Amino acid sequence: ATDLHPADINGKADPYIAIKLGKTDIKDKENYISKQLNPVFGKSFDIEATFPVESMLTVAVYDWDLVGTDDLIGETKIDLENRYYSKHRATCGVSQTYSIHGYNTWRDPMKPSQILSKLCKEGKVDGPHFGPGGRVKVANRVFTGPTEIEDENGQKKQTDEHLALTALRHWEDIPRAGCKLVPEHVETRPLLNPDKPGIEQGRLEMWVDMFPMDMPAPGPAIDISPRKPKKYELRVIVWNTDEVILEDDDYFTGEKSSDIFVRGWLKGQQEDKQDTDVHYHSLTGEGNFNWRYIFPFDYLMAEEKIVISKKESMFSWDETEYKIPARLTLQVWDADHFSADDFLGEW
Repeated sequence: ATDLHPADINGKADPYIAIKLGKTDIKDKENYISKQLNPVFGKSFDIEATFPVESMLTVAVYDWDLVGTDDLIGETKIDLENRYYSKHRATCGVSQTYSIHGYNTWRDPMKPSQILSKLCKEGKVDGPHFGPGGRVKVANRVFTGPTEIEDENGQKKQTDEHLALTALRHWEDIPRAGCKLVPEHVETRPLLNPDKPGIEQGRLEMWVDMFPMDMPAPGPAIDISPRKPKKYELRVIVWNTDEVILEDDDYFTGEKSSDIFVRGWLKGQQEDKQDTDVHYHSLTGEGNFNWRYIFPFDYLMAEEKIVISKKESMFSWDETEYKIPARLTLQVWDADHFSADDFLGEW
């Protein structure tokens, strides 16, 4: 979901998904996402339904509360029967490519060639006629495409599915019977609340696939669960400093010196900052340390962000997740015994 309407005093919400269809009522309450207005739910739900009895699907986002009842943030309703019987074939979006293994496996229990034959039969269209050289003829249109497919072991075999898929993706070009078929896509739906009519309470990105029970079972759902960050350890060696500004005046001789130390931390983790020991009484701005910092962190490669989970305050019930850029800060300071340390520079 994106831009959810805040439901708590702290300007955030603890959203979770609720789904209702006929007698089925799913509340994914235990998987609420703490203090987040742009949550990535990454969940898939399977429901059995019978038309026309159960055709109105309601997908709602609720705000989890520790005390009292959970508040509805917003919901969206989809008329499934309307979709199911649409001539645009809105049951399972037509994918860009046909593959039989890997992440983007074909999800529909019917293969492209079976769908094409069915559409031709229902629309009383001549075809499909698969010819040599990667061609397929439907009515008076000819489509071309690849004729080989690789399985998991890299073995190539002949197939007409790519050709059939090309024809399906240009089905609107077929005279009389043709119309645009729904492509595979993620729909963005506004969330509305009956107490606040006409005002969007955020948006939900989702999609719905429908498969008849009398056909072979479709393959497993695409895994859209949120990516998990990987653990890393950053090691920083502070060797020497050079030409550091001299801050202190010697009380007796008046010569300039500095008591140098270096401080470092990762952005978002200032409370875990680390200091080297102090190089006392440097007259030239040179300091020798050979000091090692170790910063453990969780990194999301895909988003190039560090992921931090921490409680917002001592009163927080659970941890909030933050994603922040990976930044290391190093500062040079002059240590003072009787007054605050003087800041000399940072990188």
